[in-house]
Amino acid sequence: MNHLAHLFLAGDDADSLIGNLSGDFVKGPLGDRFTEAIRRGIMEHRRIDTFTDSHPAAADFRRILVPEHGHYARIIADVFFDHFLATTWSSWSDEPLSQFVSRVFATLDPRIGDMPERLARTYPHMRDGRWFLSYATVRGIEKALTQMSGRLARPHRLETAVRHLTDSRPLLESHFLRFFPDVIEFARGLR
Repeated sequence: MNHLAHLFLAGDDADSLIGNLSGDFVKGPLGDRFTEAIRRGIMEHRRIDTFTDSHPAAADFRRILVPEHGHYARIIADVFFDHFLATTWSSWSDEPLSQFVSRVFATLDPRIGDMPERLARTYPHMRDGRWFLSYATVRGIEKALTQMSGRLARPHRLETAVRHLTDSRPLLESHFLRFFPDVIEFARGLR
């Protein structure tokens, strides 16, 4: 799962949102670096990622990407999950995506100081660059993957995978629709 999905699956309080968003920005043991509530959110993020990695529909989704992208298929799939979440948002929430994003940012803005350093540096770009709203478009996904490509240790053009959002869209979306209700149920069980 990527950022939008982790925020969607988090609780509504700031600590849960910070923790669930922080999961990709914090590696290793958590120790006492964060409050208990934020640590709990980070652990939720990690458990959701583990659940996602082991779900058969998520594996089927990645299998479409593997021939061209190898082990990068997992990264691409996470971003594509955010795309399908954004494009099917009204199936999962009565709150419009734009209102959800505004509410999340209003909750997080006063708490930037509680975020891990890497997230605190990235968060203003997420907010001001309208990342989460852009995920609803293929161009937005292409831009996100291009930016991610620039941060990889070994060069790989992740953005070339966006062709699958046209060429393989029905199949990818069907795998996402099989997977996402299960991860929602799993996340609810964590709280």
